[in-house]
Amino acid sequence: MSDLTETSIAVVCFSNFRQQQAKAFCQLNKLPLLNKKDSQYPLQLLFHDDLIELFDSQLNTSISIDFLKGAMAHRQQFGGGRGQAIAKAIGLKSGITPTVLDTTAGLAGDAFVLATLGCPITLVERSPVLFCLLDNALERATLNAVFEPISQQGFRIISQDANDYINEQQSKQQPPPDVIYIDPMYPERKKSALVKKDMQILQRLHGHNDDAGSLLNNALLFAKKRVVVKRPAHAETLNEKKPNTCIKSKKTRYDIYTIEKML
Repeated sequence: MSDLTETSIAVVCFSNFRQQQAKAFCQLNKLPLLNKKDSQYPLQLLFHDDLIELFDSQLNTSISIDFLKGAMAHRQQFGGGRGQAIAKAIGLKSGITPTVLDTTAGLAGDAFVLATLGCPITLVERSPVLFCLLDNALERATLNAVFEPISQQGFRIISQDANDYINEQQSKQQPPPDVIYIDPMYPERKKSALVKKDMQILQRLHGHNDDAGSLLNNALLFAKKRVVVKRPAHAETLNEKKPNTCIKSKKTRYDIYTIEKML
């Protein structure tokens, strides 16, 4: 496992209910299992009876994922629906609801927005820790009837490197998704990093996505309709590859690489 080392992260299990799950996770990823927090580990994955969260001892704060309340629910309600930039970039319009492969799931904010707008979506996440948070969020969400329409239309998460996943799908001649979405991890500006503690934690866990360039190349060979790359508004394009078009919001730019028109 390339993302983690035993000196940087530990698993802390406070739950008898999740003891076996925590033990299996540690064995698979060669991480220490503790029964209480220990400040010598900068990052600690905390298993509670219900919630699994990632604690940063330096920032003294935790992140977790919740599809039913908090920031995600607020964005679903007030984000602007199909009129928001990401929806336009993906190609959502009247009568068109594309299938989406999100190759950089992270905390699943963008993926969940697209799911609430009706897109069947597959999320791929290479970090075992982030996948654990995603899996726990999905486990909790599926207990609520509100999430059922999203489950039925298609919302699945996969623990794998996205390049490997795409290559595997192609070798099996699986049907391609209409759209492949890429949101590479990039260094946060110092000014905004102080505000976005969740991004600081992800940066510490995940690092910069050095394989984003090869991911774009693979995505262009697999996607049916288009590839969408999310970038900071003034950042360079991936691989210095000029997109067919862009959709911009205040801080973000969506580079769109068109393969086939949306019908």
